[in-house]
Amino acid sequence: MILDRLIKLDDRKRVSAAIVTVLVAACVCYFAITRNSVVNLQTAKANYTGIQTVYAIAKNQQAELPDLQKQFKEKENQIQDCQRQCFSGIEAMQLFENINTMALAHSLKPISRIISEPRKFDDNEIDDGNAPRTQFLKTQSAKINIAGGYFNIIDFINKLIDRPQKVSITNLYITLPAGEGSDPKASFEIVLVIDSSKDVKK
Repeated sequence: MILDRLIKLDDRKRVSAAIVTVLVAACVCYFAITRNSVVNLQTAKANYTGIQTVYAIAKNQQAELPDLQKQFKEKENQIQDCQRQCFSGIEAMQLFENINTMALAHSLKPISRIISEPRKFDDNEIDDGNAPRTQFLKTQSAKINIAGGYFNIIDFINKLIDRPQKVSITNLYITLPAGEGSDPKASFEIVLVIDSSKDVKK
């Protein structure tokens, strides 16, 4: 229908109509291309903003990484120090089993030794607030009664606590029974903190 109308026009009007048609087509193409460019530009800007945000977060995390590594190392060292203060279950049992032999080596007479079963760790049982709080921690104690020279008793107790692991001596009583001239009796409780994770084979 448009073609029929163009044929009926004279040459001058036909040329004008053709030019107008070309201009309209060019404008349509221009706006289509421009619109696509604008959409692509907006998408690129949004992606760039997203990348900037991710980069900023990564840069901040990288800046914080040395401090986090330092904190991690400090905590790791603290845990290792606390673990060194604990006995393994095997070490605790060996100490309890050797107490009588140690007493005899200090010229003391063992009277009794009552070893308790290990039980869940209680903060109030030891005075060191730096022990690690984990499900592996337990305490085990033994009630000791010995007799002998006063200074031998003191040396024996010092020997018990002179070790890398934490050893607590509680309820210490030294008495001189009636009729005894120089050999007092001593009773006390020895308390150990046990980290059962040290018994796990790696």
